[in-house]
Amino acid sequence: MLYTYEQIFSETDVVFDIVQQRAMDVLYCKKRIESLLAFVKEKRSEGAFQAVYAKAADLTSDPRDEPMRKRRLTQLQDPQERYRNLYMAILDNILEQIPRRFSNLESMLFLELVNPGKFDDMRQAFPEEAFQSVLKSYGHHFDSGRLRSELQVLYSDQDLQSNRGKLCDYWVFLKDMELDSAMPQLYKLFSLVATIGATSAGVERSFSCLKRLKSYTRSTMGQGRLSSLALLAIERTLVKSLEKTPSWYDRVTEHFLEKERRAEFTYK
Repeated sequence: MLYTYEQIFSETDVVFDIVQQRAMDVLYCKKRIESLLAFVKEKRSEGAFQAVYAKAADLTSDPRDEPMRKRRLTQLQDPQERYRNLYMAILDNILEQIPRRFSNLESMLFLELVNPGKFDDMRQAFPEEAFQSVLKSYGHHFDSGRLRSELQVLYSDQDLQSNRGKLCDYWVFLKDMELDSAMPQLYKLFSLVATIGATSAGVERSFSCLKRLKSYTRSTMGQGRLSSLALLAIERTLVKSLEKTPSWYDRVTEHFLEKERRAEFTYK
Protein backbone atom coordinates (compact mmCIF):
# COMPACT_ATOMS: atom_id res chain seq x y z
CA MET A 1 0.00 0.00 0.00
CA LEU A 2 2.85 2.41 0.78
CA TYR A 3 4.47 1.88 -2.60
CA THR A 4 1.09 2.10 -4.35
CA TYR A 5 0.20 5.44 -2.80
CA GLU A 6 3.76 6.74 -3.10
CA GLN A 7 3.57 6.78 -6.88
CA ILE A 8 0.07 8.28 -6.81
CA PHE A 9 0.69 11.01 -4.24
CA SER A 10 3.88 12.12 -5.95
CA GLU A 11 1.67 13.31 -8.82
CA THR A 12 -1.52 14.32 -7.00
CA ASP A 13 0.34 16.58 -4.55
CA VAL A 14 1.76 18.61 -7.44
CA VAL A 15 -1.63 18.95 -9.12
CA PHE A 16 -3.25 19.85 -5.78
CA ASP A 17 -0.80 22.72 -5.28
CA ILE A 18 -1.30 23.93 -8.85
CA VAL A 19 -5.09 23.99 -8.49
CA GLN A 20 -4.67 25.97 -5.28
CA GLN A 21 -2.14 28.49 -6.54
CA ARG A 22 -3.30 28.90 -10.15
CA ALA A 23 -7.03 28.46 -9.77
CA MET A 24 -7.78 31.43 -12.05
CA ASP A 25 -5.92 29.81 -14.94
CA VAL A 26 -8.69 27.30 -15.61
CA LEU A 27 -7.32 25.97 -18.89
CA TYR A 28 -3.92 25.22 -17.37
CA CYS A 29 -5.52 23.50 -14.36
CA LYS A 30 -7.65 21.45 -16.73
CA LYS A 31 -4.59 20.30 -18.66
CA ARG A 32 -2.81 19.25 -15.46
CA ILE A 33 -5.85 17.31 -14.29
CA GLU A 34 -6.06 15.55 -17.66
CA SER A 35 -2.36 14.67 -17.46
CA LEU A 36 -2.93 13.31 -13.94
CA LEU A 37 -5.73 11.08 -15.21
CA ALA A 38 -3.50 9.86 -18.03
CA PHE A 39 -0.78 9.05 -15.48
CA VAL A 40 -3.19 7.04 -13.31
CA LYS A 41 -4.50 5.16 -16.36
CA GLU A 42 -0.91 4.33 -17.29
CA LYS A 43 -0.31 2.93 -13.82
CA ARG A 44 -3.43 0.78 -14.11
CA SER A 45 -1.62 -1.96 -15.97
CA GLU A 46 -0.23 -5.38 -15.22
CA GLY A 47 3.35 -4.20 -15.70
CA ALA A 48 2.94 -1.32 -13.23
CA PHE A 49 1.36 -3.65 -10.66
CA GLN A 50 4.14 -6.22 -11.04
CA ALA A 51 6.74 -3.51 -10.48
CA VAL A 52 5.07 -2.37 -7.23
CA TYR A 53 4.55 -5.96 -6.06
CA ALA A 54 8.16 -6.92 -6.75
CA LYS A 55 9.44 -3.80 -4.97
CA ALA A 56 7.41 -4.60 -1.86
CA ALA A 57 8.37 -8.30 -1.96
CA ASP A 58 12.07 -7.42 -2.15
CA LEU A 59 11.73 -5.19 0.91
CA THR A 60 10.01 -7.86 3.03
CA SER A 61 9.15 -11.23 1.54
CA ASP A 62 6.78 -12.59 -1.07
CA PRO A 63 3.60 -13.79 0.73
CA ARG A 64 3.28 -16.54 -1.86
CA ASP A 65 6.34 -18.18 -0.30
CA GLU A 66 4.59 -18.65 3.05
CA PRO A 67 3.36 -22.19 3.78
CA MET A 68 -0.36 -22.63 3.27
CA ARG A 69 -0.89 -23.77 6.87
CA LYS A 70 0.39 -20.43 8.22
CA ARG A 71 -2.05 -18.37 6.21
CA ARG A 72 -5.27 -17.06 7.62
CA LEU A 73 -8.57 -18.24 6.22
CA THR A 74 -8.98 -14.90 4.43
CA GLN A 75 -5.57 -15.33 2.79
CA LEU A 76 -6.17 -18.71 1.19
CA GLN A 77 -6.66 -16.90 -2.10
CA ASP A 78 -3.51 -16.33 -4.14
CA PRO A 79 -1.87 -13.34 -2.37
CA GLN A 80 -0.71 -11.75 -5.59
CA GLU A 81 -4.22 -11.94 -7.03
CA ARG A 82 -5.66 -10.40 -3.88
CA TYR A 83 -3.21 -7.50 -4.00
CA ARG A 84 -3.80 -7.08 -7.72
CA ASN A 85 -7.55 -6.65 -7.13
CA LEU A 86 -6.87 -4.13 -4.36
CA TYR A 87 -4.37 -2.21 -6.48
CA MET A 88 -6.78 -1.96 -9.40
CA ALA A 89 -9.67 -0.97 -7.12
CA ILE A 90 -7.64 1.94 -5.71
CA LEU A 91 -6.79 3.27 -9.17
CA ASP A 92 -10.36 2.76 -10.42
CA ASN A 93 -11.66 4.80 -7.49
CA ILE A 94 -9.24 7.64 -8.26
CA LEU A 95 -10.16 7.59 -11.95
CA GLU A 96 -13.82 7.88 -10.97
CA GLN A 97 -13.49 10.50 -8.24
CA ILE A 98 -11.19 13.02 -9.97
CA PRO A 99 -13.50 13.74 -12.96
CA ARG A 100 -16.45 13.97 -10.58
CA ARG A 101 -14.61 16.39 -8.29
CA PHE A 102 -13.64 18.73 -11.15
CA SER A 103 -16.77 18.29 -13.26
CA ASN A 104 -17.70 21.98 -12.86
CA LEU A 105 -14.32 23.29 -13.97
CA GLU A 106 -15.62 24.28 -17.40
CA SER A 107 -18.23 26.57 -15.84
CA MET A 108 -15.43 28.46 -14.03
CA LEU A 109 -13.73 29.50 -17.25
CA PHE A 110 -14.78 33.13 -16.70
CA LEU A 111 -12.17 33.39 -13.92
CA GLU A 112 -9.62 33.96 -16.67
CA LEU A 113 -11.26 37.29 -17.52
CA VAL A 114 -9.55 38.89 -14.51
CA ASN A 115 -6.32 36.88 -14.58
CA PRO A 116 -3.58 39.59 -14.57
CA GLY A 117 -1.08 37.20 -16.11
CA LYS A 118 -3.11 37.06 -19.35
CA PHE A 119 -4.02 40.73 -19.80
CA ASP A 120 -1.42 41.20 -22.55
CA ASP A 121 -2.79 38.25 -24.54
CA MET A 122 -6.37 39.41 -24.00
CA ARG A 123 -5.48 42.86 -25.29
CA GLN A 124 -4.53 41.22 -28.59
CA ALA A 125 -7.50 38.85 -28.72
CA PHE A 126 -10.57 39.30 -26.54
CA PRO A 127 -11.35 36.07 -24.54
CA GLU A 128 -14.73 35.40 -26.09
CA GLU A 129 -15.09 31.90 -24.67
CA ALA A 130 -14.48 33.05 -21.10
CA PHE A 131 -16.79 36.03 -21.65
CA GLN A 132 -19.62 33.76 -22.79
CA SER A 133 -18.96 31.59 -19.73
CA VAL A 134 -19.77 34.42 -17.32
CA LEU A 135 -22.87 35.35 -19.32
CA LYS A 136 -24.06 31.76 -19.27
CA SER A 137 -23.74 31.42 -15.49
CA TYR A 138 -24.35 34.98 -14.26
CA GLY A 139 -25.63 36.85 -17.30
CA HIS A 140 -28.72 38.16 -15.50
CA HIS A 141 -26.43 40.13 -13.15
CA PHE A 142 -24.48 41.95 -15.88
CA ASP A 143 -24.96 44.36 -18.74
CA SER A 144 -23.06 42.33 -21.35
CA GLY A 145 -22.28 45.23 -23.68
CA ARG A 146 -20.92 47.47 -20.96
CA LEU A 147 -19.00 44.62 -19.33
CA ARG A 148 -17.24 43.91 -22.63
CA SER A 149 -16.27 47.57 -23.02
CA GLU A 150 -14.97 47.87 -19.45
CA LEU A 151 -12.91 44.69 -19.83
CA GLN A 152 -11.35 46.03 -23.01
CA VAL A 153 -10.43 49.22 -21.15
CA LEU A 154 -8.85 47.13 -18.37
CA TYR A 155 -6.76 45.11 -20.84
CA SER A 156 -5.51 48.19 -22.71
CA ASP A 157 -5.04 50.72 -19.88
CA GLN A 158 -1.56 50.40 -18.39
CA ASP A 159 -2.43 52.74 -15.51
CA LEU A 160 -5.06 50.31 -14.28
CA GLN A 161 -2.57 47.46 -14.42
CA SER A 162 0.49 49.13 -12.88
CA ASN A 163 1.72 47.87 -9.50
CA ARG A 164 -1.23 45.52 -9.08
CA GLY A 165 -0.54 41.85 -9.35
CA LYS A 166 -3.39 40.29 -7.39
CA LEU A 167 -7.14 40.28 -7.74
CA CYS A 168 -7.64 41.96 -4.36
CA ASP A 169 -5.30 44.81 -5.42
CA TYR A 170 -7.49 45.61 -8.42
CA TRP A 171 -10.64 45.45 -6.33
CA VAL A 172 -9.24 47.82 -3.67
CA PHE A 173 -7.89 50.16 -6.35
CA LEU A 174 -11.30 50.48 -8.04
CA LYS A 175 -12.90 51.16 -4.67
CA ASP A 176 -10.32 53.67 -3.44
CA MET A 177 -10.32 55.63 -6.71
CA GLU A 178 -14.15 55.58 -6.78
CA LEU A 179 -14.05 53.74 -10.10
CA ASP A 180 -16.62 51.25 -8.82
CA SER A 181 -19.31 53.72 -9.94
CA ALA A 182 -17.56 54.60 -13.21
CA MET A 183 -16.94 50.93 -14.12
CA PRO A 184 -19.72 49.14 -12.24
CA GLN A 185 -19.76 46.01 -14.38
CA LEU A 186 -16.02 45.45 -13.99
CA TYR A 187 -16.23 46.08 -10.25
CA LYS A 188 -19.10 43.60 -10.03
CA LEU A 189 -17.06 40.98 -11.91
CA PHE A 190 -14.08 41.43 -9.58
CA SER A 191 -16.42 41.08 -6.59
CA LEU A 192 -17.93 37.92 -8.07
CA VAL A 193 -14.57 36.27 -8.69
CA ALA A 194 -13.29 37.29 -5.25
CA THR A 195 -16.24 35.66 -3.48
CA ILE A 196 -16.35 32.42 -5.45
CA GLY A 197 -14.25 29.55 -4.15
CA ALA A 198 -12.49 28.32 -7.27
CA THR A 199 -11.65 25.02 -5.57
CA SER A 200 -12.57 23.13 -2.42
CA ALA A 201 -8.93 22.80 -1.43
CA GLY A 202 -9.16 25.48 1.24
CA VAL A 203 -12.32 23.96 2.71
CA GLU A 204 -10.80 20.47 2.77
CA ARG A 205 -7.68 21.85 4.45
CA SER A 206 -9.87 23.45 7.14
CA PHE A 207 -11.67 20.18 7.85
CA SER A 208 -8.35 18.32 8.01
CA CYS A 209 -7.13 20.86 10.56
CA LEU A 210 -10.31 20.55 12.64
CA LYS A 211 -9.96 16.79 12.61
CA ARG A 212 -6.53 17.14 14.23
CA LEU A 213 -7.70 19.69 16.78
CA LYS A 214 -11.10 18.27 17.75
CA SER A 215 -9.90 14.93 19.08
CA TYR A 216 -11.81 12.77 21.55
CA THR A 217 -9.64 14.12 24.38
CA ARG A 218 -10.87 17.64 23.57
CA SER A 219 -14.57 16.85 23.26
CA THR A 220 -15.54 19.54 25.80
CA MET A 221 -13.76 22.35 23.97
CA GLY A 222 -15.96 25.37 23.32
CA GLN A 223 -16.65 26.81 19.88
CA GLY A 224 -14.69 29.99 20.53
CA ARG A 225 -11.54 28.19 21.59
CA LEU A 226 -11.83 25.71 18.72
CA SER A 227 -12.19 28.49 16.15
CA SER A 228 -9.19 30.34 17.57
CA LEU A 229 -6.97 27.24 17.56
CA ALA A 230 -8.10 26.39 14.03
CA LEU A 231 -7.25 29.91 12.86
CA LEU A 232 -3.76 29.66 14.36
CA ALA A 233 -3.19 26.25 12.78
CA ILE A 234 -4.51 27.17 9.31
CA GLU A 235 -2.68 30.53 9.20
CA ARG A 236 0.51 29.18 10.78
CA THR A 237 2.64 30.86 8.08
CA LEU A 238 1.29 34.26 9.08
CA VAL A 239 1.79 33.45 12.77
CA LYS A 240 5.42 32.51 12.12
CA SER A 241 6.04 35.83 10.40
CA LEU A 242 4.39 37.75 13.26
CA GLU A 243 6.59 35.98 15.80
CA LYS A 244 9.59 37.78 14.28
CA THR A 245 8.13 41.12 15.44
CA PRO A 246 9.89 42.19 18.69
CA SER A 247 6.66 43.26 20.40
CA TRP A 248 4.67 40.19 19.33
CA TYR A 249 4.86 38.25 22.61
CA ASP A 250 4.25 41.37 24.71
CA ARG A 251 1.11 42.19 22.75
CA VAL A 252 -0.18 38.63 23.08
CA THR A 253 0.46 38.68 26.83
CA GLU A 254 -1.26 42.03 27.28
CA HIS A 255 -4.25 40.84 25.28
CA PHE A 256 -4.47 37.69 27.39
CA LEU A 257 -4.33 39.68 30.65
CA GLU A 258 -7.24 41.84 29.50
CA LYS A 259 -9.46 38.77 29.31
CA GLU A 260 -11.85 37.98 32.15
CA ARG A 261 -10.51 35.14 34.26
CA ARG A 262 -12.43 32.63 36.31
CA ALA A 263 -9.49 32.23 38.72
CA GLU A 264 -6.98 34.73 40.00
CA PHE A 265 -3.31 34.18 39.28
CA THR A 266 -1.12 33.71 42.32
CA TYR A 267 2.62 33.87 42.35
CA LYS A 268 4.78 31.88 44.70
